[in-house]
Amino acid sequence: MSTERWKDDEALLESLRKGAPGAVDELLRLYQGKIFNLAMSILKNESDAEEAAQDVFMTVIRKADTFQGNSAFYSWMYRVCVNTCLMRLRGKRRNETVSIEEFMPVFTDEGMHASPMDDWSKEVERDALNDELGQMIRKFTEELSEKYRVVFVLSDVEGLSNEETAKILGLTVPAIKSRLHRARLYLREQLSRYLQEGKAGMTGMQSAKPREPVRNRPVWRI
Repeated sequence: MSTERWKDDEALLESLRKGAPGAVDELLRLYQGKIFNLAMSILKNESDAEEAAQDVFMTVIRKADTFQGNSAFYSWMYRVCVNTCLMRLRGKRRNETVSIEEFMPVFTDEGMHASPMDDWSKEVERDALNDELGQMIRKFTEELSEKYRVVFVLSDVEGLSNEETAKILGLTVPAIKSRLHRARLYLREQLSRYLQEGKAGMTGMQSAKPREPVRNRPVWRI
């Protein structure tokens, strides 16, 4: 974390403790989107995520005086968010998630891929695919179980280091690296399959009559 961000968070925390005017508004301005997105990635329901985010900010405001400073302020907030969301999931019937093992690449004894993996990086660079790929990345991310999805969001979406993610989730750094690696491999494999299916579909459509373009396609936001 940059020195500037650390100082900004320290000043914000001190303002919250003093009940300074505008402190809560500043807290929401800086972190409302991040906390909601993290809650959404765990709960996968907009209404539940909004309620959880509200609970998180109420907890942060109420317990600002008890924060010991053993970790970064934003790291503490993320941990409050994760715990709040996981508590909401308890007692509820969780949506089924796919088994990540089914989509993991298979390796030979020499450590090489048993079957070649498609290089979809060039496809991703095509502007025409950006919106659609964004939607599919969100879809595939939501299919991950919580233990992989939360690590992926904290690391690759929020940009936290492995050490910061480990502190938030109460895990070891090697465990974070392992889960993040597996989540990335799963998403890569799913995107490769999706792009290959899209190419096959386009080949089959070359001789077919053109269809009306899809309108009002939702844009993925994260």
